Amino acid sequence: MSGKASSSEHRSTPLSELVRSFQTFDSTTASSADYSLIPALRLSWSLANEICKVKEETGRSPAPRYDWIDSIVVYSQSNSSKEIGMENVFDTILNDNDDDIRVKLLPSLFDNTENDARQMNGILYSLGIVFYEIFSGGERPAEFEQKQIGETTNNGFETAGTEELSDGFNPFDQGGIVDLEGEVSIFDNLLSDYNLSDDDSTLYDMAFQGDGPRKKRAQNENYNMCSVSVEPLKERGVPRSLCDLVVNMLDCANGSLRKDETYQDMSEVRDDLQLMLDKPSIYLHDQDMGRLSTTGLQTGDTVFGRNAELSTIKEAYRRSVSGDSELVTIYGHSGTGKSTLAHEFGKYVLLDGGILLSGKFDQRQQGKPFSALASAFNQYCGILLQNCELPSSKQKLAHQINHVLGREAYHLAKLIPNLATILGMELHCIINDEGCTNAQKRLQYLLCRFVEVLSSTFAAPVTLFLDDLQWADSASIAAVNQLLLTGGLASQNTKFFFLGCYREGETDCNPLWKTLCSSDLVNARSTNVKLDCMDEETLTTIVSETLCLSPRLTRPLSSIIYHKTKGNPLFVSQLMISLSKKGLLRPSLSRRRWEWDKEKIQCQKLPDDVAMFFTNSIEALSEDVKASLCVLSCFGSSTETAFIKTLERLLQKSLLNNLDAAVEEGLLDKKDGRYHFSHDRIQEAAYNMMSFLDQGRFHFSYGMALLPLAAGEGDDSILLTAANQLNLAGPEAVKEKSQNVLVADLNLQAGKKAMEMSDYETAYSYFDNGISFLRKKHWEEHYTLSLELFDLAAKCALTNGDIVSLKLLSEQVIAYVRSYEDKLNVLYLVTCALTFSSKLPESIEKGLDILANLGIDLRGCRSSMEACVQETKDLLSVYTDDEVLNTRQMTDPTMIMAMKFLGKLETGMSQIMPESAPRVMQRIIQLSLLHGMSPVSPIGFVHLGSYTAKLGDINEGYHYEKLARSLIEKVGSRESAGEVIAFGAPIRQYVEPLQATLEYHNEGYAAAMASGDIMQAAVNILCGNALFFFAGVNLQTTRDKCAELSNFLYERKMLIFMTQLKCLQHSVFKLIGIDETPKSVSAEEERIRTTNKSVMRTYNYQKAYISFMFRLYDDSKNYAEKYLDFVDSTWANLWLQHAFQAFYMGLISFWLARNSREGQQWHERGKRSKLALKKWAESSQWTFENKWYLLEAEESYCNNDFEVAKLFYEKATSSAKEHKFVHEEALACELAGYFYVELRDTDKAMEYFLLAHEKYHEWGAFGKCDSLFKNISQLDVLPQEARGSLSSERTIIRSRRSFCKTCKFAGKKDLTGLKERKY
Repeated sequence: MSGKASSSEHRSTPLSELVRSFQTFDSTTASSADYSLIPALRLSWSLANEICKVKEETGRSPAPRYDWIDSIVVYSQSNSSKEIGMENVFDTILNDNDDDIRVKLLPSLFDNTENDARQMNGILYSLGIVFYEIFSGGERPAEFEQKQIGETTNNGFETAGTEELSDGFNPFDQGGIVDLEGEVSIFDNLLSDYNLSDDDSTLYDMAFQGDGPRKKRAQNENYNMCSVSVEPLKERGVPRSLCDLVVNMLDCANGSLRKDETYQDMSEVRDDLQLMLDKPSIYLHDQDMGRLSTTGLQTGDTVFGRNAELSTIKEAYRRSVSGDSELVTIYGHSGTGKSTLAHEFGKYVLLDGGILLSGKFDQRQQGKPFSALASAFNQYCGILLQNCELPSSKQKLAHQINHVLGREAYHLAKLIPNLATILGMELHCIINDEGCTNAQKRLQYLLCRFVEVLSSTFAAPVTLFLDDLQWADSASIAAVNQLLLTGGLASQNTKFFFLGCYREGETDCNPLWKTLCSSDLVNARSTNVKLDCMDEETLTTIVSETLCLSPRLTRPLSSIIYHKTKGNPLFVSQLMISLSKKGLLRPSLSRRRWEWDKEKIQCQKLPDDVAMFFTNSIEALSEDVKASLCVLSCFGSSTETAFIKTLERLLQKSLLNNLDAAVEEGLLDKKDGRYHFSHDRIQEAAYNMMSFLDQGRFHFSYGMALLPLAAGEGDDSILLTAANQLNLAGPEAVKEKSQNVLVADLNLQAGKKAMEMSDYETAYSYFDNGISFLRKKHWEEHYTLSLELFDLAAKCALTNGDIVSLKLLSEQVIAYVRSYEDKLNVLYLVTCALTFSSKLPESIEKGLDILANLGIDLRGCRSSMEACVQETKDLLSVYTDDEVLNTRQMTDPTMIMAMKFLGKLETGMSQIMPESAPRVMQRIIQLSLLHGMSPVSPIGFVHLGSYTAKLGDINEGYHYEKLARSLIEKVGSRESAGEVIAFGAPIRQYVEPLQATLEYHNEGYAAAMASGDIMQAAVNILCGNALFFFAGVNLQTTRDKCAELSNFLYERKMLIFMTQLKCLQHSVFKLIGIDETPKSVSAEEERIRTTNKSVMRTYNYQKAYISFMFRLYDDSKNYAEKYLDFVDSTWANLWLQHAFQAFYMGLISFWLARNSREGQQWHERGKRSKLALKKWAESSQWTFENKWYLLEAEESYCNNDFEVAKLFYEKATSSAKEHKFVHEEALACELAGYFYVELRDTDKAMEYFLLAHEKYHEWGAFGKCDSLFKNISQLDVLPQEARGSLSSERTIIRSRRSFCKTCKFAGKKDLTGLKERKY
């Protein structure tokens, strides 16, 4: 009987035949041995698993016998069409496909004897013999050939001989033992494969023995269950773990000498074999015990028991790669494996092709600006530099950085030295921009841009991992916040993921941490992952894999370790290393595995926590090693080897040899040219071994030793380290009076370095520490040093938003300075603080008073805007542009400060005192020409251009705007670039095609952020959003832009701009036709809306605009009248909004003129708007022509000059279409439709209405589309069939031809009464 199948063939092979395919194993080369070893191992596992399955399903077990191998068949399935031979079976096993290989035992092996422990020992022994034959290549134990006994053994196991097949014998008569699931009988296949008949028992026996007949065994032969040596297996190269497994199985029947190691059940054998298959490098292959006897136990960094947590982090990462930014924090008590889990995830990021930036905060290095963040970026740049395979990547990155950041990259290079190398910069050549408005904000912006460049250059998501967040500085937290904000990363294609670790219970009272975790500020999904100590089962796995022994063997040891450590992973690893050093856990060269003394380990007395354990470990070291560890602990968790050599020389102490001894003890790691404490707890234990007084004394001595180096070559790292050491010691550590001045001056220099790196929190700390080291009467004895410390501390306080400290510092300066000029710095800072506190009128008054004291009186001048502008133009008329640009630089410190006050006044007064602002502009230009150009000078010229343009001369205003831009480069500072672009871009928008100017405000935003000027950054981005709306960009895009801006403003609490934005958002939502509304109005926002004239003007205009668009006559009239009350009292400058406000107010005015009692008054207002648009159309036909034409049409409509009106409606529609203003094309068509309704030309009216509907739909104004349909339905001009089409489909008719087919009029409609409607 032969087995056949349509899609596969079956092969039944006796195990005794198959085992001869297995060759000698070379255990020294695991890869070469695996080809034979793994199939043999899989067969062994299948046998153990089959016995377990039968036992579980039927409760029966095979009878103990020495010759099982003759009753075992390997059943394989092959889909190959070629002839099936022994090599196919072997390959099937090697391919690790459990569905294609089965191992079955003859039913004759099973009996109905009750299973007890004695029976199980015999079963394990019998299977052990089979395993011996499998791994020996078919050889039987030599002991069986030497002795043959035909009676019951001493153990009581009776062994039967091999049953011979006879007529009518069915090996499956006992049923239920083997389930072939409908397949052809294995044994039928076996007879067929070997050409046997059912009664040919002799040939059957030969088939089971292979090519030659084995020695035939008589029935009922009995063999003694004798001891078997596995030395032949070892000689064949079988791994020691497999030899031990066979020995442990054979020991079950012969009285074990190692009771803990013998098997108790077949499932234990199966589980051990499964481990060898799953993790052969750990459980199968031989370990180098000779090396381990020298190096001791190595715990490694494998992650155990954290699969769920790791999966959570990976899922968050995958979400970030797909779209939004993500924030994940890992927290737990010390030693729970937070960093290890993070590093394991880091491997996944790198394998997935992502970019990994990794840094660590340090309790002892908090004085170094952006310590962890800078380290993360610098380390990545260092990898690019060191990898010789990445030269093109380095060049590509340098090109992109220069392209995106330009000269602003210098500020990043100061923070990231390796980036300077990539860009080819010399750090000492980098010029510091002292005039930066807010350098910290600038650096946050630059870091965001750098992340974008990294992501785009390498087309990969960026992951930032920061460890020990409980010690994070505020500047780094703020930078991370900026990266996580929607507005922080401008590119929607940039994928950013943040992972942080912190100790549980050490961040609850940390305001910085609350800032990072604030869901209101961080527009990113947040996930918290908590790590607890390991459970006992996980700990068993840790011990098992560390010792490369089965959990069955290590469970007694792991139980002891668990109860001593409570499952703390750090404590576990350190305890195991300690046991290894003490010889209680040791490698055995004879047994080639680890051994331990369970009783002695149980008796070990250990501290209750890991901190005390480390303390005890350090106490056991020599005095020199302990002292060196204490020195190292004073400098943080990681220190460069080169720096330690410097310390050796300065302190005249031997450190490196002692630290190397600590490395051997496992307390330190030495890699990448640095010494690292193996864990923060070790550093803390070493540091806390010193008394509080000793800590201060040592810190001071280290700082003073470094002081000459810090003052000598100007090494920033040495400077900051020396200052940190001295500040940790405190003023009470000073012994000599002269040291106070030295330390105060050192802190001054360190604070300046921190400011250069834009870390104003750290800089303030340095200045504050410097002040604390000053002695009494320091104003008299060290005036210059004192003034500079107080001035710079006040500047940092303002930048950090610490108004209380600013007030205290400024009061000290004002009380003790020797001249009024020395007060100017703090007075300017106080003036800025008033502006930031929304106290603009008070700020202006204070600024005017200060300028008056400097001889610049602006209150006495009453010149009009026109007079100031003309006088300034006359002054400039004697200079050429080149002469202006080449004017010398301003050098007088007092005059430079006066210019800064004037610049601040110009910005504030142009907003709330427009009639006075031109006088400030005039004075800025006068002083620039007289005393030289300063960073403020471009502001004067751009405002001159803006005023000139508003007065009607667009082209000349455009000229001054370009001159202001050129001046920015000439003065050598981009401090004012954001403001110049913010006020200059609108002038360009009156000259150039509107759509071509969309990027100007993005440029202004970038320039303002790069200089830290958040106010002007907000002005630029707000104007940019409005520009999208005015240009007719799809409303959904405008809506998204508004949402991004809203987050930007909300995070910075810029309430005035937020209130103005909500006015625009409301109009966008209404036009789109969605119910979404901006966030609820707070009491403060309501106060601003009712008191700030600029906001009131914007609010009433938007209300009038949206009422007009939805044909709400009474509301349009009401809000238009309110708008006109503020039109002349806000902003002296020209903005693009002014043109659009004039345009829509003109349309509203002509509409009201046709229906209002005050028709003549409204008509005049409309006419003034028309003339303004006509004038602007002369400077930019592209942008303003269609608007002028539409106002001409509406005026002609009012004047009943219908033929002229028809002409201008057509011109307005065509011009809007030609110049790509889809929204204004729609509006022109709609108004033309109402006009033709008046003329009772319903065909023409419907043609315009349907085209308007189409264009509104194209703009994304679906709410307006619905409103338009309702309006024309009320006019009774819409055919019934057209109403159904528009109402049901809410779509458009995209061509006049389809319109004609849909809307066929049988004749003119009766339009009686329509004239009374207000359309």
